[in-house]
Amino acid sequence: MTDRDWTLYDRADLRGGFARPRAGGYEVTVALDGMHCAACAARAEKAVAAGAREVAVNVATRSLRFRYDPAATPLSGLLAALDRSGLEPRLLASADGGERARRAQRLSLARIGVATICAMQVMMLAWPSYFGIDSGPDIEPLLRTAQLLLSIPGVLWAGWPFLSAAWRSLRDGQLDMNVPVALALLAAFIASAVRTALGSGELYFDTATMFVWFLLIGRQLEGRSRDKASEHLRLLASRRALTAQRRVGPVVETIAIDALAVGDIAIVAPGDSLPADGRLLDLPAELDEALLSGESRPVLHAVGDRLLAGSLNLGSSALALQVERLGDDTVLAQIAGLLDNAGHAKPRVQRIADRIAAHFIAAVLVLAAVGATLALYRGAGGETAFGIALAVLVASCPCALSLAVPVALAAGSSRLAKQGVLVANAGALSALAGIDTVLFDKTGTLTRNALLLRQVLPLADVTTGLDADAVTRIAAALERGSRHPIASAFADHDRGLPAQQVRQLAGAGIEGRVDGRACWLGALDASPMAIAVPAAAELCADDTVIALVVDGVAAALFVLAARVREESATVVGDLEQRGLRLELLSGDGATAVAAMAARLGIARHAARQTPAGKLAHLQALQAAGHRVLAVGDGLNDAPLLAAADVSAAMPNGAALTQSRADLLLLGDSLAGLPLALSVAHDTRRRIRENLGWALGYNLLVLPLAMTGQLPPWLAAAGMSLSSLLVVLNAQRGGAGPTPPMPPMRPVLP
Repeated sequence: MTDRDWTLYDRADLRGGFARPRAGGYEVTVALDGMHCAACAARAEKAVAAGAREVAVNVATRSLRFRYDPAATPLSGLLAALDRSGLEPRLLASADGGERARRAQRLSLARIGVATICAMQVMMLAWPSYFGIDSGPDIEPLLRTAQLLLSIPGVLWAGWPFLSAAWRSLRDGQLDMNVPVALALLAAFIASAVRTALGSGELYFDTATMFVWFLLIGRQLEGRSRDKASEHLRLLASRRALTAQRRVGPVVETIAIDALAVGDIAIVAPGDSLPADGRLLDLPAELDEALLSGESRPVLHAVGDRLLAGSLNLGSSALALQVERLGDDTVLAQIAGLLDNAGHAKPRVQRIADRIAAHFIAAVLVLAAVGATLALYRGAGGETAFGIALAVLVASCPCALSLAVPVALAAGSSRLAKQGVLVANAGALSALAGIDTVLFDKTGTLTRNALLLRQVLPLADVTTGLDADAVTRIAAALERGSRHPIASAFADHDRGLPAQQVRQLAGAGIEGRVDGRACWLGALDASPMAIAVPAAAELCADDTVIALVVDGVAAALFVLAARVREESATVVGDLEQRGLRLELLSGDGATAVAAMAARLGIARHAARQTPAGKLAHLQALQAAGHRVLAVGDGLNDAPLLAAADVSAAMPNGAALTQSRADLLLLGDSLAGLPLALSVAHDTRRRIRENLGWALGYNLLVLPLAMTGQLPPWLAAAGMSLSSLLVVLNAQRGGAGPTPPMPPMRPVLP
């Protein structure tokens, strides 16, 4: 606990720098530098429970997210409660966060230095006892006293974080991993100090100082590894600009980011990040978009292109940006938010591991008492019984169980985020490793989202009085405002013709009144009347033909060309090689769907599928025991994506904010799917290895410690190395090579 004054964060004028407005209050994310295990997470939740809502803890990144109402509960009170619990809160966006982290790092290194010197010197002084050498009545008291003096800073100062954390845990009526650690340290130190005063008995100063050193080194390395797992989220946060340059007439002024408004012209200097989403003006721009899409190479944009906040201007000239989206509406903020949400969610396997770890600490205390009691019962002396209890306390490692799942998931999610695949659901990686069936949508998924209007065929019926230009303008009016891929084919032909009573018909087109006429537009085989394709039609296998009906009369046919994604065939082949069952479900006509399936080699396909039909097919597969990955465009496939075991969405339309997908392919490329499967299998393997090691280690060392076969100093080394091994194992890459990712461009909603 510190005496820090937290009331600064109650000021309304500073709140925008670290809090996000939400319904009924604000949302903040707090780094907890003192959190190390599931018990610490429970303590954090308890500390803010009285005044916060929607509390979520991420053990892997040591952070806490919650919502609060400043009118009812000041933020300073919540932060002070966390501070009193020894969790060292730090608002991620606060101005002094970096300096506080640096001070904490320097203090940690100082403690390691003191622990190292003390442990080495104590071991040097204790070496005669290791070999049974009698130092003599004149030297022995001197060696004992010197060990005591060196152990005071080595245990009481260097080990203070563990002692103080244990005290706070007991004060709050909880048990965490610091309790057995503190008991072991104090028992070894106090018993050895008493024996030094008496002049006889075995000393444990070397065990105590070595234990502190192992713990501090382990936490230092563990912290670096966990920071690496959350690196992508921290880098995204660092790209959020605090100020912006705004051009007003001939004047360019520097303003706070909150003062920037939609429609403003922002000027971005070379090397700076874009403060908002918007449209490029004046000159072409070369941007670094690696954090947003996974594209490692610079991306060249033309005048009029939409650009994303957080991209870096790599050019030699300043660029001008007309602001369209700000703050939480930017793609950068949405990506960061989804990553943060995924990190704070707990999949089922993690909840089970946390429950085991929480009960394990109490079991360790009982086992230490049982081991000492059995030793006394067998006739061993108090010296042996004390050593057994000490070894049990030191050897146990509940922290490894708590870290086994979250660090593996964080490492896998971070690896995918760097390649443009965003894991929006924490449990998605675990579930993805078990899927056996993949359902693909066609338009916008296996093909590029934008369709091209390749041919207009006015039908030979003089009663309509409509030529090619007129029917195209009617279709554009009906599709105005629609997010369906077909709408993109008519966007350039919209001449502002008024349309009323426009209504989407699920799987059966769109209807409305245009210029006073009743109109319907939809797939040819969903037409309310039989319409034959004229011989003048120049159809390709992948074309989609849609019909326009005006006042009950067939008015025109439109031939739309779908561009198959360059990577679709490669991705389909890769998934088939993995032994997955592939199916194509589309709302398009049978001819176009069959042609697409044949072109990509997908044996199972179905046409004219409504959202309800797709959902029913998925449920039938699940009822038959299949575990299904659904891949769609995130718009009209929402029911399918929500019901699938795992879902992946392309980033078009409003996918970032509205999609129910577990995975978002931010680079607008299917190439992320094989990578996601590889990382998912690798992550599941790491989780199993970590849980196996954590459970196996404790099952192995605790019986050895209880029977006196594990000396306390060796138990100290094993405990520290156990949790460190779990963290380092989670950071290991996959066994196979990472599939190459093609050039990607992020898609703006």
